[in-house]
Amino acid sequence: MNSDNVHELPGPVLVLAGPGTGKTQRLAKRIKYLVEAHHAQPDEITVVTFTAAAAQNMRNRLSDGSKPDLYVPHPSQPKLICTLHSLAHRVICENSRVSGVTSAPRVIADDWLRSILIGDAAQLAGYQRDSGEQTAECRQFGDCRPSPSESKCEICHTYRHILRLCSAVDHDEQLLLAYQILKNNPDVLAKYRALTRHLLVDEYQDINAAQFELIRLLSDGQRDGLFVVGDDDQSIYSWRGGSPEYIRRFRDDFSPDARVVPLSESFRCHRHVLEGAIAVVERFDRGRLPKGPFQYKIADGPKIVIHNAPSDAKEAKLVRRIVEDALPSRDVLVLFPTRLFLRAIAQEVRAAQIPFSAPLSLPGTGLPLVSVLGAWLADPSDSLSFRRCLEAFLHSPAAGLPSSKVSNTDKVQQREAAFRVISSLWQMLLDGRVPSLWDALIRAKHTHEVTRSAWTAFSRLLELYVSEGDVEPFTAEVSKVLSPWRKIPHFLEEAASWVELASQGHGSGQAASVRLMTFQGAKGLEAEVVCVIGLEDGVIQRGGADIAEQARLLYVSMTRAIDELHLFHARKRSGGVVLRDQYKSGAPDTSRSRFLDAIPAEHSEIRFHPS
Repeated sequence: MNSDNVHELPGPVLVLAGPGTGKTQRLAKRIKYLVEAHHAQPDEITVVTFTAAAAQNMRNRLSDGSKPDLYVPHPSQPKLICTLHSLAHRVICENSRVSGVTSAPRVIADDWLRSILIGDAAQLAGYQRDSGEQTAECRQFGDCRPSPSESKCEICHTYRHILRLCSAVDHDEQLLLAYQILKNNPDVLAKYRALTRHLLVDEYQDINAAQFELIRLLSDGQRDGLFVVGDDDQSIYSWRGGSPEYIRRFRDDFSPDARVVPLSESFRCHRHVLEGAIAVVERFDRGRLPKGPFQYKIADGPKIVIHNAPSDAKEAKLVRRIVEDALPSRDVLVLFPTRLFLRAIAQEVRAAQIPFSAPLSLPGTGLPLVSVLGAWLADPSDSLSFRRCLEAFLHSPAAGLPSSKVSNTDKVQQREAAFRVISSLWQMLLDGRVPSLWDALIRAKHTHEVTRSAWTAFSRLLELYVSEGDVEPFTAEVSKVLSPWRKIPHFLEEAASWVELASQGHGSGQAASVRLMTFQGAKGLEAEVVCVIGLEDGVIQRGGADIAEQARLLYVSMTRAIDELHLFHARKRSGGVVLRDQYKSGAPDTSRSRFLDAIPAEHSEIRFHPS
C-alpha cells in the first residue's frame, strides 16, 4: 500500500512510523486533510499526544504559516490536542455528578504520597503495609478487573475511598474513572464521541490497558475516524505500564477494516545507522512487526563506530575529542544509561569550556517537604499534606521508631504497629466522625505513644506558625519534627541544587549544541553526531530487565543520529557508576554488551583504544 496518501485513508489506520520517517508530519497532514477535504469542525477532531510538550509542538506546526502544506488557520484547528490523561481529567471534572469526586479534584501525581496512602489502605484492610505493592502496579498498568476476594482489590477499594474523602484522584486513576463514567453513562459517552469523531493518537506503542480501553470505547461505532501512529520498535515505557502488544495486535483489535501502513522512507538516519539499529531489535525482539526495506532520502554516511575503551575516564576523554571535532558546525547528543554516567562526561566537556545542556542534579526532597508543611499549616484540613508530613515525622529520630532498615523481627513488628496506628486515623474519616486527619490525630492523641508525640510535635509547629514570630525557633522545630536533612552537607547540597535550578546556571541553556541525556530522555531528539556510552552487560541489559525492551531502548538511542554514531563500551568502569560497590580491589571488569554483537560488520567498525 502506498504510504504517500496514508493521511487520506479511512480508518481504522495504524501508521507504522519508524524514527525519522515523518510521523508528526503525517498527523498534521491528517488534520489538514480532515479540515479541508471533509470539512471537519474543530470540535469533531481530537488529537492525543504522549506528552503536553508534544501537544504544544503539534499546535505550533499547524500554526506555522511558513509551511502551507501543514498550516491550518487557528479557528479551524482541533479544539482538543492533549494527552489522554488530560482528556480523562476533563471527563471527570465535567461529570462530577456521576464521578464521585468534586468538579476540580486534586490529582495525586507524587509517587511517594501514593505509596504512603496505598500502604495505609493495606493496613486498614488488615494486611501488612507492603501488601499494597501489587495494588499500585495494577493501577499503573490500568488492567483493572475487580475481584472482591483478592487482597489487591480490597486494598484498592479502601485507597479510592481515602482519595474521595480528600476530593482527589491519582494520576493513573484518571483513565480508569473516565472509562467508567463513559461506559456507564450513554449521554456522556455520546457527547465525547462527538468530540472524537476523528480520533488521532500519537505514540500508540506506549499505551497501557486503560488507555487502550478508553481509545476503543471512544472510537466504537466511528472507527473510520481512528488514525494512530507509532512504532513497536520504540516501545520503552513498560515501567509506566506501556506495552507494544497493543500496536502489534491493532489489526485484530479493530478488524475487519483495520489497515496497517508502514512508512518506508527515512528522512533522518542514513543506511548504516538505521540498518545497524534494526539488526539489534531483530535479534532480541522476536515479536516485532515487520517494516520491510527502507528507502533513504539522504546519502550514506560513515559506518557506526564501536569504541572499546580501557576505562570510563578514557571514554570521557574520547567523547570530548568527538565533541571538539564536531563543533561548531554540528550538534552533538551524548546518551548514557543513568545519571551516574553523567559526571565524567560533564567534567571533560566543562574542562574544554564547551557549553552544554544536561539534566540538572536532583534538587532533593527537603525543601519540597517544607513546602508541603507550609500547605498544611495554612490549611490544617488538608489531610493529604498532613499525611505526607506525618510520614516524614515517622521516619525522623523524633518519632523514636526503629529504622526502616532494621531486620530484627521484633523491631520490624514494632515499626509496622506504629504505622498501623497512624493508618487507623483514616477510619475516623471513613466513618464520618471527623472532617480531617488532623482532627483524627487530636482525638487519638492519648491512645498511643506515637499519636501523642505526633500531636505534640505538630501542635508546636502550628503554634509557632500562627504566632508569626522569629524564624529561628520555627526552623529548629521543623528540623526536629520532619528531619528534612540529616546532615549539614545534605542541606547545603540541596540548597545549591535549587539555586542552580532557579538560575539555570549549568553553562548552557536549551540552545546548547551539546546535549547530555539519558537513554530514556532522548526519545524525540536528534543530532548530527550521537555518542552512546555504557554499552556493557549488566548495564544496558540489567538483571531481570526485559531483554527485548532493552534492545528497543538501544534502538531508540542509536536512531537519534543523523550522521555519525559512536557506541562505547569500557573494559573497566567505576564501581559507583555501575552500582557495584562490593569488590576487593580496583574497578570491576566489564564485558561488552551482547547487543553490539548483533550489529553487522557491513554497518560498523571497531576501534580498540589502549590503556
